Amino acid sequence: MTPSLFRRALCGTVLCSVVAIAAAADALPDLNATLAGTRWTLQTLGGETQAQVAGGTPVQLTLDAASQHLSGHTGCNRLMGRFVQRGTLLTLSPLGTTRAACAEPAMKQEQAVLKMLREIDGYRVENRTLSLLQGEVVRATWSAPAPKEASREAPKKTGKPKPAAP
Repeated sequence: MTPSLFRRALCGTVLCSVVAIAAAADALPDLNATLAGTRWTLQTLGGETQAQVAGGTPVQLTLDAASQHLSGHTGCNRLMGRFVQRGTLLTLSPLGTTRAACAEPAMKQEQAVLKMLREIDGYRVENRTLSLLQGEVVRATWSAPAPKEASREAPKKTGKPKPAAP
């Protein structure tokens, strides 16, 4: 192989490698896309498992990356605010809530959720679980719904059958 031919082959190999690496990087999940646009449901708070309390609704959180708007439910009231995400750092603006009266367990849960949200400064997403952090300490975990599986059944026929062509 001549030096000129070798250089061309080497350049072609390097170029193909760069294109392959760039394509693979685009296929990697984006933490911001995972964090944002998902309806997260509270699983643990302060290390304790959280169930939907009597008289309350599920504690949920959704972050919109485009508007940097946060919305959700505290278990008692609706929740709204803004957020800034840089890498794994997460800063929430002062949050607002509606002011409905709820059963005592739901109101206590709401106060604990709001306190935690005021204190967090980071996050981690692993296996459809969002961990909200204060420093390195996990303050709460949230789960994402399982992805919907594509239906494997054949579509059902509806309406009248079409007449056969003559």
